[in-house]
This record gives sequence, C-alpha cells and structure tokens, in this order.
Amino acid sequence: MTWYATAWSHMETVRTGRADAEPAAIAKAIDDSYPYSQRSGWAYKAWLDARRDFFRKYNLPLRRARKPAPDLLRGAQP
Repeated sequence: MTWYATAWSHMETVRTGRADAEPAAIAKAIDDSYPYSQRSGWAYKAWLDARRDFFRKYNLPLRRARKPAPDLLRGAQP
C-alpha cells in the first residue's frame, strides 16, 4: 500500500467509528489520530493530500488559513 492509501484507510476507519458524530468532531478525531511518529517527510505529505481529498468527499470542515496580523509599521502612519 502507498502512504496515501494507508492514510485514507486510517481516516475511513476513524470516520466509521464515529458515524453518529458531527462533522467537526469527526474531523478533530481524524486529526488527533495521526498514525505516524513525525509530521514531516513523505508520509506527512501523503497524509495531507489524503486528508484534503477525504474531507472534501465526506464534507468535513477543512481548516482555514489564519488572517495575518496587521502590519505594525504600516498601520501607524499619520
């Protein structure tokens, strides 16, 4: 199995174990159950790709990028 297929299978197992939960709770359970030791390398990249596709397929909430903080130097001009 590829890293992607292994990640997808793991997410499917977690999702079916919590079929009665809300989508946000399922998404949190998947994120908390990351099966590899480090969040780096090919395994992590495959996890992120599988996560993105899995979450879109099952309409689970994807994280949004944080809004950048206001620029302190540009915000205080007279």
